Amino acid sequence: MIIRTVYDQQMNLYQNRLKSIDHRIVNLHQPHIRPMVRGKDRNQTEFGSKIQVSLNNGFMFIDKLSWEAFNEGQTLPWSVEKYRERFGFYPATVYADRIYCTRENRQWLKERGIKLSAKPLGRPSKQAVDHHVRPGDRNPIEGKFGQAKIAYGLDRIRAKLKETSESWIASIALVLNLLNLRRLALLCYRCHLVQLASRPSFRLHLAKRETRTSRLASDSGFYELRMIAA
Repeated sequence: MIIRTVYDQQMNLYQNRLKSIDHRIVNLHQPHIRPMVRGKDRNQTEFGSKIQVSLNNGFMFIDKLSWEAFNEGQTLPWSVEKYRERFGFYPATVYADRIYCTRENRQWLKERGIKLSAKPLGRPSKQAVDHHVRPGDRNPIEGKFGQAKIAYGLDRIRAKLKETSESWIASIALVLNLLNLRRLALLCYRCHLVQLASRPSFRLHLAKRETRTSRLASDSGFYELRMIAA
């Protein structure tokens, strides 16, 4: 069946002298994969899924996952509506790439009272600096993709089936959210210890214990916070 579809597609290209065709199959083992022209210096064309991700307080949400190429600029309102479904209200500010900052999207956000942190269209004005995206504003989302690719292999999905690949990608997002949840839990725990330490009925002791289980150095140590009632 797949080979027959590939034959029909190639015959259509040959007979009609076409250079491209919709839903072109490029892999017999993974017929759902499509070539996507990215225009990068290293890889002009990439193969795999395309995901649109939103980040809120360090938590990663996959708004759209598709094996076909799509224009991200047309999906901004849909992602904002997904945010409203999750939390019950619109976000106060949206940080987005340049491709999302079309006139239609700017007007759509303005009608709902949502601030778009991006470079204004046209000639820069005095207010351009207030709406300009600083390099540090892009670090969280870029760092999240880097962590997913380097540490958890988001760019090395080995599954063959479409459903398995999508589950693999969703699992990576789940792991990243669990790590962020652990970080927030540890932060809350430390803040709670500081509050307890400020009470006169408690004393906070800092003790150092040596451990030999570290694979990096045999003389490494860790600190333990012990709370003792006065």
